[in-house]
Amino acid sequence: MSRNKLSVSSLSCALFIMVAESYSAFSQEPSNLGRAFLVTTTQSVNDTSIHIINTSNDSQTYTGNLYNQEGNQLGATDVIIESVPTPSKARLIISADDLEDIFSVPPWIGPALLEISALGTFDLMTKLTSPSGLVSNTNCVRSDVVYNIEPFNSNTLTYIRFINTGNDEIVEIRGTMHDSDGLVIGEGNARFVEKLKPKQAIWLSSTKLRAIVGSTWGSLASLSINHQSPNLKLLNLNLVNGSTFFNFSCFENQEEGRMYLFTNSDSINVTEAHIINSSNEPTNFFGSLYNSDGTRLGELNTKLSTETVPPKGRAILTAPLLEEIYNALPWAGPAMLEITAENQFELLTRLKSPSGLISNTNCVKTKIIHNIEGFNSSTLTYVRLINKGNTGINNVVGTLYDKNGSVLGKREKLLREELRPKEQVWISNRQLEKMFGVSWFDEASLEVTADQDANLRLLNLNFENSETFFNFSCFESSVEKTR
Repeated sequence: MSRNKLSVSSLSCALFIMVAESYSAFSQEPSNLGRAFLVTTTQSVNDTSIHIINTSNDSQTYTGNLYNQEGNQLGATDVIIESVPTPSKARLIISADDLEDIFSVPPWIGPALLEISALGTFDLMTKLTSPSGLVSNTNCVRSDVVYNIEPFNSNTLTYIRFINTGNDEIVEIRGTMHDSDGLVIGEGNARFVEKLKPKQAIWLSSTKLRAIVGSTWGSLASLSINHQSPNLKLLNLNLVNGSTFFNFSCFENQEEGRMYLFTNSDSINVTEAHIINSSNEPTNFFGSLYNSDGTRLGELNTKLSTETVPPKGRAILTAPLLEEIYNALPWAGPAMLEITAENQFELLTRLKSPSGLISNTNCVKTKIIHNIEGFNSSTLTYVRLINKGNTGINNVVGTLYDKNGSVLGKREKLLREELRPKEQVWISNRQLEKMFGVSWFDEASLEVTADQDANLRLLNLNFENSETFFNFSCFESSVEKTR
């Protein structure tokens, strides 16, 4: 089984704690809920690894409910996933093999939905290993819209998974598709799903989407759901070369208002940035560009497109275009583009690697990230520390936790004395090994704080085969159960 096991001494200690606190652990009703939205079966060519990270300050036990793609429950209700409580900051790693054993069920058909409950808080990250051997991040979902539906002439197939996380049926799921110019594609307010039973999840490919709206499209398209249900979640995946999934469900909006990773025209990694006008009014976008050291390039609040962007349309920016707009030479390292507009907007970044694969790189986190690869991995991890604010951030410190929740090296190790306004810096997992004076096995978590860290953002990328970036900044956090 792939679940990580504690040492004999740790196990004895954990069992003592479990016995001592058995009443507390098993008699109280779990108050926090999280979901793994795409759990492949053991018969799938894609292998899911579910990481449940205990972000609370106490050890805790998880219970789970498993549902197949039809919404039918698999196994018993509220099954204890692991009898030994997971320590604070530790992670429990489970596979489809483990779930079949835990729930005493045979392999299910299609991806399953796993609901997890606990007394305290936790985060859920899933790593999907494709037949190509590449590992992607698949546990990010949206509630109302997706923006990365490939055009009809693309060799990449787009899939949208419609997921009902609630206990009531959702009927008449209707939406409208728009092309990059904001034009309605085919039939507006088309019915995409007639009904979705509780816990049911279905795939719609770009081929099926064309059949539903009755038209093709020649540019990257979006799908907006009308009369959104709070229990409807959307997972937007690209299947590249028939073997590797990339998750495009995660993107930033006007509240963040930044493209965090903009490569220059000399880079072998090519950025294509999409600013989508999510409002119902035409709008103009204005931007300020900052080098990795925080230096501004060109003028403040420069208009980013020659024409007003229509509702649901998008401005698509590249490095050569930005160099022309700002009358700037290629900048050093990735830059940050700060964007303002008269109306609401959303930001999607597509990064084309030398492999030709395109990944999603505009998702960031605060405080903590969970995918710092260990010494036993050939994959490089990069963490980008970003100060998005107008004042410096002092005393940037980090604490590393291994998969058992143990602190690696020194707690609150100084990472940077100062991050200047708009500055962005890389730290790799190999550099972290040297800074903390320790190595670790498998994935670690990195918690980052500072004196004034409201504007501190973290970007967590894996660099595979020295050519393709995968973004692991996005993951689901548990939420308090509603009564």
